[in-house]
Amino acid sequence: MNSIAKPLVSVIVPTYERVASVERLLNALNRQSMPAKNYEVIVVVDGSNDGTLELVGRSQVPFSLTTIGQENKGRAAACNRGIKSAQGDLVILLDDDMEPSPQLLEAHWSYHQGHPRLGVLGAVPICLEPSSPPVLQFVGNKFNQHLDKVSHSGSLLSLRDFYSGNFSIERKVINEVGLFDERFTVYGNEDLELFWRLQQAGVRLVFSVEASVTQHYDKTYASLAKDNIDKGKTSILLARLHPEVISDIKLSTYQQESLKWRLFRESLLGLSRIWKSVPQLVIRFVSWMEKRRPALLPTLYRFTLDYFYWLGVRQAGS
Repeated sequence: MNSIAKPLVSVIVPTYERVASVERLLNALNRQSMPAKNYEVIVVVDGSNDGTLELVGRSQVPFSLTTIGQENKGRAAACNRGIKSAQGDLVILLDDDMEPSPQLLEAHWSYHQGHPRLGVLGAVPICLEPSSPPVLQFVGNKFNQHLDKVSHSGSLLSLRDFYSGNFSIERKVINEVGLFDERFTVYGNEDLELFWRLQQAGVRLVFSVEASVTQHYDKTYASLAKDNIDKGKTSILLARLHPEVISDIKLSTYQQESLKWRLFRESLLGLSRIWKSVPQLVIRFVSWMEKRRPALLPTLYRFTLDYFYWLGVRQAGS
């Protein structure tokens, strides 16, 4: 750790098995318009064995850089370790696959001046290239359209609009409200649970186009399927903790698809209870279809990922 005076801003980066992404993120944080003496970076390595600890340890940067290693406990626990170690008045959470713009830290900082109970959600456009895999094109186009909608919604941001990668809040406020709930140990919904408590505590959420990062999304369809299963499981946990949020999350949308799709989905879910190999067969089929890139591939992604979400819901509820 490079010793400097107490910083204004603490950047928290939870990471797992993404050493190259962490290196790219640190390089971008080295190009900030905010003076290096004003911010610290805390990288929390959540059980990685890919050399991330060593990379951060040997990095030569002008800002204060701390690395914390822990056994694999999930993103919520990793974020909490970083926040507890933070010294800055403002905490900014960044995911490890993000590449901050040069003005990121100053943009977040400026929003909070004179507004103590504020949460700032920065833009996170997903980087897309013509050569990007079809699943990345699907996820990226969907999320980038969502960002465009959020950017025009003013202060009318809902629970499902929230994400905690590229999010800033005063350290004293998040400590007052309580940190992430560490019962969320797998992917999804730890951020929505936190946002619900922030809302109840009177924290106002705003969206900032200026506080932007580029997200280098690199997940395969198989890993995306697993994430959706986990998101279904953690939706049940969120609903049990806060039943009042059910109407605002995907858990309330089961009947919203067409009758044909609902019947097909219910059949798949029923088969999955009988034959445990059904999810893997679906992944293999979609992966096979990806190589052929039919026009219906985006529709296939949407329906099968929806199936995996509800599979997670059923598994958590059984």
